[in-house]
Amino acid sequence: MSEEEISMVLNTFMYIDYKEADDGMTLNEILSELSRHPDCAEGGIHFGEYTVLRQAAQDPQIGNLVIDNQSCLMGCDSGTAACTFSSRDGSSIYVVYRGTGDGEWPDNGLGMTQKSTRQQERALEYFDRVVERNQISPSQRVIVTGHSKGGNKAQYVTMSTQYGELVDACYNIDGQGFSQKAIDGWKEAYGESGFEKRRRRITGIFGENDYVNVLGNSIVPKNQIFYVKTPVQVQNFAGYHDIKYMFASRVLNESTGEYDTVFGGRKNDYVMGQGKLGSYAAVLSGLLMRMEPERRDGCAATLMQLMELGGERKTGLNGERLTLSDIGDFVSAGIPAVADSVFYTGQGREMLAAAFCRKSFSQDMKGCLIVKAGYSKMAAQIEPLRNLALEVRKRKEEAQSVSERLPNFAKNSWLLCRSLKREAENLEGEAASLQELSEVLEKIIKIYMETDVRTAETW
Repeated sequence: MSEEEISMVLNTFMYIDYKEADDGMTLNEILSELSRHPDCAEGGIHFGEYTVLRQAAQDPQIGNLVIDNQSCLMGCDSGTAACTFSSRDGSSIYVVYRGTGDGEWPDNGLGMTQKSTRQQERALEYFDRVVERNQISPSQRVIVTGHSKGGNKAQYVTMSTQYGELVDACYNIDGQGFSQKAIDGWKEAYGESGFEKRRRRITGIFGENDYVNVLGNSIVPKNQIFYVKTPVQVQNFAGYHDIKYMFASRVLNESTGEYDTVFGGRKNDYVMGQGKLGSYAAVLSGLLMRMEPERRDGCAATLMQLMELGGERKTGLNGERLTLSDIGDFVSAGIPAVADSVFYTGQGREMLAAAFCRKSFSQDMKGCLIVKAGYSKMAAQIEPLRNLALEVRKRKEEAQSVSERLPNFAKNSWLLCRSLKREAENLEGEAASLQELSEVLEKIIKIYMETDVRTAETW
């Protein structure tokens, strides 16, 4: 599995919220314990996540990862919810942040308006502490990742940590963006080139109809954003932001004639872009971000407080409370913006049509294929192909030389001479094919690179 897919699997684990694991246990050992937990049994609230993990962990590079630095064992607040997973030899370390916890929704709203939030800062404190506690060195590969709010924290850590040179990659799964204040702060701190260097380490992996990653201002390079197929029915609104549906498929149940949702251990295919709900959410987010800062603050606070009502806490983890002024901003500016985005934009009308006429917001992707090319790995094959072509031509020359050195009585053997001649011709054909293959590979790499540039400019 690729790093990004491993990151997605580990982010799925975070939502089981299992606090009984001991540091030093492998993921397979944890799953063995979870197999006896009622929440992970069929019909349990975490059966889908457990199914993804159990199947993915059959791959030893995932099942043998070792958990450590669990925030719940380090005295961190409940909102931090992070841990590390490392390869047995310590060469690779995944720092994983869970998505929004109880009481963190108001902090999400503040992240759209402030330079930094308390929960972002706590995520940074956790990362720096792990680096120092584990004495992480440049020889180790460090991957920072998270889903939803965890993806926002992973990005914040990548952009803000004093140990920035140790972060090799950041995989933001459905995580929201930032306020303009935050972006301006990073540019002021590092300069334009330093800002670009850090953000180039971030890759965005988003559900095709996810409605959270579009919030705020994205710092993910456009040619490093990828959308994953999420087969979710229209009525399951929460499912479009649920990471386990990136591992889901719809399978016909022959006994009932209905389609069942089945979870597997490999992520779904990439698609060409956002679905109808994802496209609409991006438009709505754009309208909110263009509001006057004071009104945007109130709208964001109200929306996030409404989300918080679904949890046990009715106020923010750090004491955030909704004010009458916030509600007033939402009524006077937020509701009209929502109405305008639904009825007066193409994306809004398409979303409504899909909601009433279809069973899914997903795009029709017949005949489309998304290819991610590793240029360096492809380029590394060119020289071996050329060398092999030269080696084959040497064998051809040897065959011709043998033919020329045959004694006269052997040259009179029609069958032997013809065999040697045919062998030389075959070898020349093989050499030409290998040479042509190396040239084609060069052209393919060039096409991929040019397409990436054009796609980035278009997006």
